[in-house]
Amino acid sequence: MKKEDLFNIIGEVDEQKVAAAGIAMNTKKKTRPGWVRWSAAAACLCLIGAVIFTVPDMTRHASNEWSATMKADDYFKNSGKGNGGGSEASTTSLVMPPYASAESRGEARAVLEAEDILPSMPEHQYFNIWAEYNGDGSLYKVVCMWMRRNEKSLEGYSDLRLTAAPREVHELSDYVSTQIPDDVTVTIRDGVQIMAHGKENGAKTMTWQTEEGWYQVDGSWNDRYEDVVALFEWFWEHPLELSMFAEPENMIFSDRRSYPDAFREIIPDFSSLGYTAESELVNLGTRDGDKTAPVWFEGIYERSDARIRWTVSVGADKDAWEACLGRPNEVTEETLNSAMAEKNRINLFFDMPAMATVYLEEGDVSAVWELIRSMQK
Repeated sequence: MKKEDLFNIIGEVDEQKVAAAGIAMNTKKKTRPGWVRWSAAAACLCLIGAVIFTVPDMTRHASNEWSATMKADDYFKNSGKGNGGGSEASTTSLVMPPYASAESRGEARAVLEAEDILPSMPEHQYFNIWAEYNGDGSLYKVVCMWMRRNEKSLEGYSDLRLTAAPREVHELSDYVSTQIPDDVTVTIRDGVQIMAHGKENGAKTMTWQTEEGWYQVDGSWNDRYEDVVALFEWFWEHPLELSMFAEPENMIFSDRRSYPDAFREIIPDFSSLGYTAESELVNLGTRDGDKTAPVWFEGIYERSDARIRWTVSVGADKDAWEACLGRPNEVTEETLNSAMAEKNRINLFFDMPAMATVYLEEGDVSAVWELIRSMQK
């Protein structure tokens, strides 16, 4: 079967369902059968305990050279050394997920295994695969999970996971490691750094980066080194093709004129301040029956002395939080000027929860301050 045919099987458009949904004529509709829709809030729970994809500081940290004779535990030979040194999980993901929407298609397992896109693991009776997207529709990451359960005991319990992300995607916010801890083992294989962390009877991870993107394999406390390394080896030889997930299949984009109430409370009244809207795009997320909920907005506004881009997202990653000045009422002209002296954008937090990013594309910082003041209560 050709790869193009595979894409059609797992993502064929059902035009009749789209038409029956009755979306406005100016709405960009993307609908595919066979996808189970996840809300961002539910999928956010799967982020807790995830490991960040970072470029490590390799100074003063010895590495292994890979060889075909390496055993699974050789990848983890530094296990137990030092005091760990890993950073604690961030609490920001408990407020907002770092992405705007997620789509799942665990039903495609047999097809993906038949095409050697995923390994065949029949002993793991439960499986899911989902993709997480930024509000503008770009891919955040893809997660595959294989689970094995024994209803009567913990014997045979297994949770194996692959996470894959484009190189340019923002870093996850749950675990930060700027310098490799002593208990992380680094192996160099074909010029690629493979970072392994964990020990027997504990969680285990293997992380690496290639030209295709970032990859990470996780195993539970009950998974052996051999289980984790076997999954790593499979994806080392068969990198997950992120192009299959390059665009969300269920997202609905529309113009704000069709959905004027979307983020109404966290978008300034630009027209009253003399701005003209160049464009106003709303991402309504994924359709659940007749219901949609906005997950992202981008508006571009101009007047004679300024050009402003105002975006809103229900997802915020580590970079977004670092650029956040707080709620509008917490921002002063002094803090705004200081923040925008270094870059042309700032972030504002709203209790919805949502994060707004304000880009000053043309003009003076005073134009941004005027907008923020108009939202202060």
